[in-house]
Amino acid sequence: MTKSTQLDKDGQPYNRSNFTHNQQKALCSLKGLLTGIVCDESLKPAELLFLNAWLKDHEFLQDDPDSADLIDALEDVLEDGVMTDEEHEDIFCLVEDIIAYKDLDDSCCKDHLNVLLGILKGITADQEINESEVIFLTQWLTSNPDIAEIWPVPVLAKKIVEILEDGIITKDECSELYQLVNQVTGNDFNETGDASDNPTQLFDIVETITHTDYGFCFTGKFRSGSRSEIESKALNLGAIVIKKTPTLSTHYVVVGSLSSRDWAYSSHGRKIEHAKSMQAKGHKIFIISEDQWMAAI
Repeated sequence: MTKSTQLDKDGQPYNRSNFTHNQQKALCSLKGLLTGIVCDESLKPAELLFLNAWLKDHEFLQDDPDSADLIDALEDVLEDGVMTDEEHEDIFCLVEDIIAYKDLDDSCCKDHLNVLLGILKGITADQEINESEVIFLTQWLTSNPDIAEIWPVPVLAKKIVEILEDGIITKDECSELYQLVNQVTGNDFNETGDASDNPTQLFDIVETITHTDYGFCFTGKFRSGSRSEIESKALNLGAIVIKKTPTLSTHYVVVGSLSSRDWAYSSHGRKIEHAKSMQAKGHKIFIISEDQWMAAI
């Protein structure tokens, strides 16, 4: 299959006009993922499994020579389930080379945020966060103030400040940060074995969802139907459907169970980002999951 007709796991062609954006997003995520995996200067079997699964889910990256070499090295290790000291060193060097040579636009906050989301997946790939990873994440956020106000950085920064407040990093605090990171990234590899990009799972808790004359904005891909079918359901319930960016008349942003490949970020898009910004300014707008919404109709 040629590059012009290559399909992703959902059967969507990669030759759409936004291919360049999606490729850059994936490369930024890869750089972050590798950075997160090696930030504690170790490579664990669980991390290699996650990385291998992630690379296979982003097959179009095999056109990148550095990524292809890394995939080959991982397959050699995973084939026999044993990583020798020499293989460890080779993979570590390949990872560091990719991190060093994947150039980013220093003025592009979008790139930096996708790197961060990759880092978050990398540091949780072994199903835990340790003290050295907390310190690394703290230093990385401090070194990238350009995204300090962009969600989810404020949420992460607040949690880290709480952890460091007494100068002691406990296992319970690391566990809490681990849970928050997994919610932010939508990563559930430990449960499902799925390393693909998933939508954020950090949703608002709402007791009741009102439809009549309330504004609804939908984003992502829905398991329960196409976007038009979902919007029709909302309209039939008396809701007002906002098709583009959430406005002051938007009360709910409903996130599909499947991420959109064309989102600006690996775990969310501009609609969610805008809604989070509105929340930070005091606007009453709720971000809920497809499951939350379906349970209410």
